[in-house]
Amino acid sequence: MNRSRIETIVSQAGFVLDAAADAICIQDQSGRNVFTNAAYGKMIRRGSTELVADAGEIRDGSEVIGKIVVYHDISDIKRLKRELDRLNQKLRKVQTRYTFKDIIGKDPALLKVIETARVASMTPATIMLRGESGTGKEIFANAIHNNSPRRNEKFVKINCSSLPEELLESELFGYREGAFTGALRGGRKGLFQEADKGTLFMDEIGDVSPRMQVKLLRALQEKEIMPVGSTETVKVDVRIICATNKPLEEMVEEGSFREDLYYRLNVFPLYIPPLRERKGDIGLIVRYLLQQYNEFYGRQVEDVDNAAVELLQREEWKGNVRELENVLSRAFINMDPASVCLKESDIAQALSRESAKPKTPAGGNVQTSESASEENTFDVPENINEAVASVERFCIRRALEQCGGDKNRAAVVLGLPLRTLYYKCKKYEI
Repeated sequence: MNRSRIETIVSQAGFVLDAAADAICIQDQSGRNVFTNAAYGKMIRRGSTELVADAGEIRDGSEVIGKIVVYHDISDIKRLKRELDRLNQKLRKVQTRYTFKDIIGKDPALLKVIETARVASMTPATIMLRGESGTGKEIFANAIHNNSPRRNEKFVKINCSSLPEELLESELFGYREGAFTGALRGGRKGLFQEADKGTLFMDEIGDVSPRMQVKLLRALQEKEIMPVGSTETVKVDVRIICATNKPLEEMVEEGSFREDLYYRLNVFPLYIPPLRERKGDIGLIVRYLLQQYNEFYGRQVEDVDNAAVELLQREEWKGNVRELENVLSRAFINMDPASVCLKESDIAQALSRESAKPKTPAGGNVQTSESASEENTFDVPENINEAVASVERFCIRRALEQCGGDKNRAAVVLGLPLRTLYYKCKKYEI
């Protein structure tokens, strides 16, 4: 009796259930199938194993006469989730998220800066990072962001000295379609919009032109930007962290940096001490970098001996931690592949390369050694810009030769970002 009543229901709604994308099965009170739709048949033939079933009773008045079961195949969802997890892991490796734990050192002056930065990170105040090149201003900026209430939003960075004024404006503020020749269809968001609700780190802020200083000041005061080619403003909520190694106070006196912009940016200044003022941290920094360099160079170095550390501590480190990283890179490249300890001789060899100066004979040619090949020599032009280009070309070619053409390793040796090295190789047709 119950089965016939279910069959009546199926005859009335079967064509609708058959069109459903989910697998549906209707059963009688005994659990026997009365009806299965087309999707259910496909599921059975496919042999799906990752299924979720939702069941509901079928009633005729107050009497339960059967049930309807809907099956959901979640294998595709799980596959996509696994793929997304893998992509997120790769992304985290590409975009290293520095924290204050990644700032290595026990020097009292450094620890005081770290503690002050922790306090400042919890406020919305604009932070100015001051310090020599290579002291780790970008790491501090990243750590401040990751310790702030905005940690789950974007951390966007730009080097203001790496772009000409026109490109810098479109990078920061974006542009509308047709704003200039080559503009993308539909326009493009600027970094201020990309960093909305997050943090924008502006490195080398002292290199911004007077015209761009005016636009930056307006963006900071009004908390809104105007994309290139647009007549409408866009509201943004961005926390600014900037950095410079230039004497902004002197630039303000000279008139090359706006005083009102200086006070907008210098709300919470932090001075990062140079490496030569905290040489006691060199051993800690070297040991911290060992694991990273082991992965990069495929080595198994476990420690550095004390004599090597003492040798490093006798250097002045005008390039700070970045210069130290370059010396360690050369040491790793040239050391015995089977060695598990970085020795004084490895460091001495790396330092001798650091301090080696090209010889300049009377003819004006520069060469690295008496046996230097013709490819390793060049004439020094009288024009300063041409001379700089010649030296850059020479240094890049030499680094690429030393590293067997590996641009990743050459960029480390040269102390350049990989992207900059690619740009210069294209520029000089190397």
